[in-house]
Amino acid sequence: MVSSEELAMHTTPPRRQTYIYIHMRDNAARFLYLSSGVRQGIGFEPSQLVSQCSLDYCADAFDARDYLKTYKRDSSRGPMDEDEDDDSDGNAYMWYCNVRSASGAPVLHRMTSFKCDSSVLVVSVAFHELPFEAKHALEVQFLDGSMEHRNITHPEETQIQRERRLASQPGYRASRYTMRNSQPKAVFMLESPEEVCGDIFSPEYRVNGPLIVFSTSSVSHLIDADISDVMQYPFLKLVAPEDVTHVSKYFERLAESTDVLFENFALIKHPHIIEGDIFVRDEENPRVVVECLGAASDDGVAILLRRLREVPAPKRDNLGNYIHTSIYSNNNGDDNSTSLFDMISSDPETTDLPGWSRV
Repeated sequence: MVSSEELAMHTTPPRRQTYIYIHMRDNAARFLYLSSGVRQGIGFEPSQLVSQCSLDYCADAFDARDYLKTYKRDSSRGPMDEDEDDDSDGNAYMWYCNVRSASGAPVLHRMTSFKCDSSVLVVSVAFHELPFEAKHALEVQFLDGSMEHRNITHPEETQIQRERRLASQPGYRASRYTMRNSQPKAVFMLESPEEVCGDIFSPEYRVNGPLIVFSTSSVSHLIDADISDVMQYPFLKLVAPEDVTHVSKYFERLAESTDVLFENFALIKHPHIIEGDIFVRDEENPRVVVECLGAASDDGVAILLRRLREVPAPKRDNLGNYIHTSIYSNNNGDDNSTSLFDMISSDPETTDLPGWSRV
């Protein structure tokens, strides 16, 4: 007789460690940042990997340099030389690879990457429970732009040939999910929220939250600001005032977790950063609704913001309180795009996402 506890062990999917890393878009793909979850993911301390070549940790049989070709559109460009605005091929990707852990044992990962200016943010999901099976080719699914499935190592098979091959397999179903070509997004690295937001009596406490210590230039695609404006600027001062408490609680959750966490909130389109700039009154300042994914490490937080839509400033009631609407929803009625949460976090055994999301 199988006990309920034993049955639960066999029916409950294992909890998979998820972490973020950011690497340069250069020929070495050097690590810039790794969240604390990398300890549970592959056993390394973040400080051990920063500035290291990320390609050195690939445990598969294909040439790790094939990864650089993912971002290359034609032979006239460098391996990682592409403008943020040029997304006809895509700038969000998914693939599987085995990663060498601190013990030397390979661990299968599902990687979802987002190209942003001179860097790439990657969300990694570790599958410790699966046995090692070396991959002999790097296959990448483009999640926006061309939406194609590309064999990077052996590019002979075209997208049409692959679709015909898959269509002949029993149980195959085509994807119902899409992402629009234009997906404005930006990456920020912030101070640790635990240090500046945790204790109100601490001398380091700042009511406006952690400072921005790194930003991609694509911030200008989200709001009316550039890198020089936002560097060393309190992040919460970019957030719409009605959402400051909401985002502060999100930062508190990040400080207490090693996982990648998701949230939707609004930024103000015209932040008042530089004294003397034209001041836009709050009721006339549009909101830019963004989808956010983030993860923390001991020395800071990395977040990716993806623009969903622009909306007018919310109205106020008779007491001056903001009247919230349903702007946090990912779906604005004219877009069938997959949310970042669904794209990264769906269980491969139960998801209704397309077949590439399964191991």
